[in-house]
Amino acid sequence: MAIFAYDALDAQGKRKKGQIDADSERAARKNLRAQGLIVRKLRSVEQAQKQAAKGKAAAKLKPAETVNFLQQLSTLIDSGMPLVDSLSSIAEGMETARSNAVISSVRQQVLEGKSLADALRTHHFDDVICNMVEAGEETGQLDAVSMRLSELLERRQALSQELLSATLYPVIILAFGVVVMLFLLAVVVPQIVTVFERAGGDLPALTVFVIASSEFIRNNGLILTFLFSASVFSYIMAMKKETMRYKRDELLLKIPALSSLLLKTNTSRYTRTLGMLLEGGVPALAAMKIAQQSITLLPMRESVAQARDMLREGSSLADGLKTGGYVPLLALRMIAVGEQSGTLDKMLIRVADNYDKESSRNIKRLLTIMEPMLVMGMAVGVGTLAMAILLPIVEMNQLVH
Repeated sequence: MAIFAYDALDAQGKRKKGQIDADSERAARKNLRAQGLIVRKLRSVEQAQKQAAKGKAAAKLKPAETVNFLQQLSTLIDSGMPLVDSLSSIAEGMETARSNAVISSVRQQVLEGKSLADALRTHHFDDVICNMVEAGEETGQLDAVSMRLSELLERRQALSQELLSATLYPVIILAFGVVVMLFLLAVVVPQIVTVFERAGGDLPALTVFVIASSEFIRNNGLILTFLFSASVFSYIMAMKKETMRYKRDELLLKIPALSSLLLKTNTSRYTRTLGMLLEGGVPALAAMKIAQQSITLLPMRESVAQARDMLREGSSLADGLKTGGYVPLLALRMIAVGEQSGTLDKMLIRVADNYDKESSRNIKRLLTIMEPMLVMGMAVGVGTLAMAILLPIVEMNQLVH
């Protein structure tokens, strides 16, 4: 059996799109005609995917599409619909041709005998998703696992969106201030310099400094732009090396306010992922290995890997995480209580909820402080340029009087 995507017209002339299973293209056309449809286009989904894969890697879903896919999968399976039919319905409901092709490919692989988890791996779904889906298939709780995964991804997206929204205003203020100052230095100041030169007399020190800065920017503008672009490119290339990322993370962890925020955020990501994996039936050691990939700070990830080795040797999770010194003390105490009471998975998720709320409050507090500071910085910069221009004018007026 193969899957064919069709574009057809019904008896009323309305356009219909969808997919149909058939042994051959001829059989697919025959089945569609039996349904009263006039076929306009018919193509094999598998062949189209193979052609697309020749020039690029296998397609993958966007984060929002992944959440939508998992939510629909949970709903359809919970309603009693078979997995293959659920995937078919989800594929037809996808908004883009690319996402439709991804789900259709997953469905085709499931039809060929692959597990859903293996089919998702071919399209580069996150390891957490694939392993939890695999656990759900083994335990018969795929609907519940899919719903928990969609909630996890929604939380991550909500936090990222909140951070983006909060930082957008300060970034706009900073960018606008820089543009205004560069415009004044490169355009306005040079035009006023000629007036000062004709008037003669000594210029104030502030004005001399601003004029020198303006000439430097105008004479070396291309070089400065090149150096800035080269610095950005060098940073991007350096961050592709794990050793450089490790050194960067070590520097970030030395900044007092920022290090606390980063540690709490990463603790939240790790504990939530680990808690959901344990709740889904994934073995503890395997769950820890998967969950540690959600940690962005490499020194902390290395510490968690060492805690996993200690757990294999018989240590508790709380003691293993304590040795690195990266997980907050409150989280360690809650984890220890969860281990003693046999509710570690629920306690881990509770830890994540607490630190999500705390991280959100800290981010808002930090940005609340940054916004007026950026406005003041921009005001000081523009005010300094204005003073450098106005001081000679005031002196000229005094000389005239």
